[in-house]
Order: sequence, then structure tokens, then C-alpha cells
Amino acid sequence: MGTWGVAIFSDDLAADLRSDFRDLIGDGLTPSQAVDRLLVDYASSLDDDDETPVFWLALAATQWRLGRVEQRTRKNALRVIESRSDLQRWDNAKDREKRARVLDDLRGKLLAPPPPPKHVPSRVRSANVWMVGEVIAFRLMSARWTLMRVIGHHTDKGGRSAICELLDWVDDRIPSREAVARLSVRIEQCPRAISQFLFQEPRKKKDKARILRIGLNSEPAQRPGGYTVLVWPCVDRQLKEIFGIE
Repeated sequence: MGTWGVAIFSDDLAADLRSDFRDLIGDGLTPSQAVDRLLVDYASSLDDDDETPVFWLALAATQWRLGRVEQRTRKNALRVIESRSDLQRWDNAKDREKRARVLDDLRGKLLAPPPPPKHVPSRVRSANVWMVGEVIAFRLMSARWTLMRVIGHHTDKGGRSAICELLDWVDDRIPSREAVARLSVRIEQCPRAISQFLFQEPRKKKDKARILRIGLNSEPAQRPGGYTVLVWPCVDRQLKEIFGIE
């Protein structure tokens, strides 16, 4: 568990819990149903004496901010605060004092009426339908075209995304079927030698217009494994830095 400060969400576990609880509420679960799910998903953390206090504190703070305090979580968080068990993680006396003040502040909130429930939007999940072997044309910022070929898919809580390899093509036009069949895979020219990436489809209309399914398929040159991730709005910069195209 990475910790970088004394605030409730200044460590990886707390930040992950905040995000996951919000996502579950956005999906339509009640606070109790969301906690039930998280108790299963974070079972290993609940077996760790250092991480168990963080689990309840992060959930309680998140619930209070969202106006959705669940009594089980409130009770466990108050128990952690009263026992001072969380403070055992802090070796530095000044940090321990600062953390104690943070916990006292949270205690005051949990003993007071929570704010009104806030709207939590549902997650927008990717639902990639490209087929393995399908060749996708992508218009670069230069208005030229490059090509990526689907070699597999990755599915997580954010949905389903395509794993692609970049074909060695940058031109003003899209090549013929015969030309595509002869193209090699473009590989990063450095020790990492990145040759595949997870492509997260854009959500903005103007970015979606840059993607074209051209109706061509060819055999992938490799299987998924060791890929990087291209994320919007950084796709163009990443393509330039990794593969040298623009």
C-alpha cells in the first residue's frame, strides 16, 4: 500500500476504495450492497492489520461526502478512530499528530448529520466490438492515415477495449487490401521495443470521427502480451513518442 501523506485519501488503498464505491453507487447499488461487494473484493486488505483501518476510514469519508452514510461503515470507522489503531502506522511523531487531527475531523463529521445525497453518474464502459484481425484506420493530427490491427481484447471494470499492433503505414490515403497484407508491424526503436497497445476508444464526437473501420482483415503478427496503453487525449503524443509517427 503506497502512502504519501496523512490525509484520508493520501494512499493507494483509500483512493481505490473511493473510486470503487463511487462506481458501484453510480451503477445503482445501495450503500449496503456496495459495501458487501467491496468486502469481497478487498478481502485481502481486511486480513491486514495496517490496511483494515484504512478500509473503513476511506469508506466512511467517501460515504459522508456523498451523503450516503451506511451505519455498518460508520460504526467500524468510529471504532478505528476511538481505538487509535490507525495511528500505529505512523512512526514520525509529527505525522502521527497530524493524522490524529485528520481522524478527529472525520469523527466529528460522522457524528453529525451527513449532507444531502449527491448525484453520482453511472460509469461509461467501453464496449469495443472490433474483431481480432480487423484493420482500423486512424487519422493523425497531420490528416494522414495510419493503421492498427486488432490482436485481442482486454476487459476490466471499465469495459472491453481492443489490444492492437501498429502497421507500418503513414500516408494520405488508405492502402489496398493487397498492400495491407504485406505491411509489417511497427516497433518502438528503444530497449522496450513496444509493439502493441491497448486502445481506449474516444468519447468525444470529433475524436470518434478520426477512426474508420475499413472492412479489411488480416492475420495478427503477435499475441497480446506486454502492451502499453494509449489514452485520450494523449493518443497523438503517445504515437509520436513511442512509434515516431505524426
